[in-house]
Amino acid sequence: MAKLSFWQVAKRPKWIGGLFVALLIAVVFSLLMQWQLSRTFNVVGVVIEENDPVPLNDLVQPGTLQPFIFDRQAFVTTDVDEDHMYIVQERVQLVGEDRVSGYWLVANSVTQVDNEPVSLTLALGFAADLEAALAAKARLSAGPLEVSGYIQPSEAPVDSGDSRTLGALSLAQLVNFYSNDPFASYPIYLIVQDGIDVGLEQISIGIRQQGIEINWLTLFYALEWAFFALAAFYLWGRMVMDERNRELGL
Repeated sequence: MAKLSFWQVAKRPKWIGGLFVALLIAVVFSLLMQWQLSRTFNVVGVVIEENDPVPLNDLVQPGTLQPFIFDRQAFVTTDVDEDHMYIVQERVQLVGEDRVSGYWLVANSVTQVDNEPVSLTLALGFAADLEAALAAKARLSAGPLEVSGYIQPSEAPVDSGDSRTLGALSLAQLVNFYSNDPFASYPIYLIVQDGIDVGLEQISIGIRQQGIEINWLTLFYALEWAFFALAAFYLWGRMVMDERNRELGL
């Protein structure tokens, strides 16, 4: 019997069809791999050129959250709402190379966007002990001011276990405290760095310079999908080789 090569078997119509099936499966797995890769590498922090404050509405609009705005500096003219001030516990303050746990004083404020009032939550200052934070809260008065600070995302609500404090800076929780009626609000809060002195330490959280953050779990999934895509061609080749061996009696 003449020697039967792998490619002589592979060129048969059914195995050409099988190759197209393997190709289709590999394309699907490759798309899944790209989807996982898109979730693997995230840009975090800000570049030096983005450190200067810009108008808040240039970066974020009420009710609409844009990507790549966190840690950016913004300024806004707003009125502090003295009826809605709160203390948030378990805040971490960067002091040199050390990290100190303490409290933030936060307050609702109202700014005007297209002549409509919009709520903006401000993180005003840090205190290492609760009594200092409560004293600053009692002294703070309402009034218009222009503040600048860092844009930060909302947190999930946490039970503090203390009626005097909140467990996290959750905007979903705070807006329910601000009013029972529907109102417009920003989906972020501002860590104030300039424009108001509440007698507390300026909040320092260590803003990162821009870099790439890798999600190792999604990277593993992406490599897994790439392996499955290659496996589709391997299985096709293995089945072609098995048929060749059967016909040769091997």
